[in-house]
Amino acid sequence: MINKLKILILTNELLTTCGVSKHLLYFLSEAKKRDDIEFTILCGGGDAIDVYKDLCKEVFVNPAVKHENRSIANFIKAFLFLFKLVTKNKFQIIHSHNHYADNIAKLVSYFVKVKTLQSVHGIIEPIGRLNHYPSKYFIAVNEHVYNYLIKQKNKQSKNVKLIRSGVPVPKDSMKTINQKLKIISAGRLISEKGFNIFIEAISKLKKDTFDKVEFLIAGKGYYESELKKLTAKLNVNFIGEVNDLNTQLITTNIFVIASRSQSEGFPMTIIEAALNKNLILSSNFLGFDSILIDKVNALIFNVNDSNDLANKLEFAIENFKDMNEIIERSYQDARDEFSLDKMINETISFYKEILR
Repeated sequence: MINKLKILILTNELLTTCGVSKHLLYFLSEAKKRDDIEFTILCGGGDAIDVYKDLCKEVFVNPAVKHENRSIANFIKAFLFLFKLVTKNKFQIIHSHNHYADNIAKLVSYFVKVKTLQSVHGIIEPIGRLNHYPSKYFIAVNEHVYNYLIKQKNKQSKNVKLIRSGVPVPKDSMKTINQKLKIISAGRLISEKGFNIFIEAISKLKKDTFDKVEFLIAGKGYYESELKKLTAKLNVNFIGEVNDLNTQLITTNIFVIASRSQSEGFPMTIIEAALNKNLILSSNFLGFDSILIDKVNALIFNVNDSNDLANKLEFAIENFKDMNEIIERSYQDARDEFSLDKMINETISFYKEILR
């Protein structure tokens, strides 16, 4: 009989559209096929909990775990709940996916024999009272997060692993271009994502170029009504929150990300777009160059520069038939660097290393 690793995943929420939730969805969908490991989840809530019940042994929900509900009283409630859960189930590792959860896990580890591991999906702003990186062990999702943990937070390199998020490769399909190219941008409709720059760039396109394209924006957020005002005369189609972005990306030709982020990890939407053979147009947000190279596997424009993006859009639209080499290179890089099997094998190997 195989002695299974017993891992408790601790996360804020399980949501339909959320980078961390999608990371867990892809990971658990494949990892559950292994017979040497068993996962349980504790989260603070979310609209996709039922999906994850099929991917692990059990899903526990306690609103006190949720970062947005933080208070001294809820921290104590979450600690007591987690303490009892770990004591009863004898988990070997608590794998947290946000810093609030990891602080609760770290406190429990002082009273119960359990290791703590934190996946860092982006650099956390230095605000608040809690330690943002309390664990001994860390998984960084890209190079700038890894370097930050080593150089700025003085974490030991042997305790920090760079493991990229794994993304499943969609089935091959033929891309068709009918009368118009389809250009999409997707994500939470918040200021940091730079959708206003995308819209400003659209407004600066020449009419002949504009008429060759259909523009889509997928997502929802507090910025939505303001963005819709900006697009009043531009015929941009807001398609709302999309449960599975692949269903759109399989029909689109160009993916635009105008992020101005200086903290988040490498956006999974870029990888999904590349795997669906979209031409990638990306801002030079912090960390873009860990994967993207201008005119090799993407077209890069300057952050917050709608003129530069408009020029790149114009070039991409007018020369789209010549973009096949860039699109194919982007696809291959996404397959190689964001392999789902690689993520699972490296993560489970790290679990075993931690327990030695």
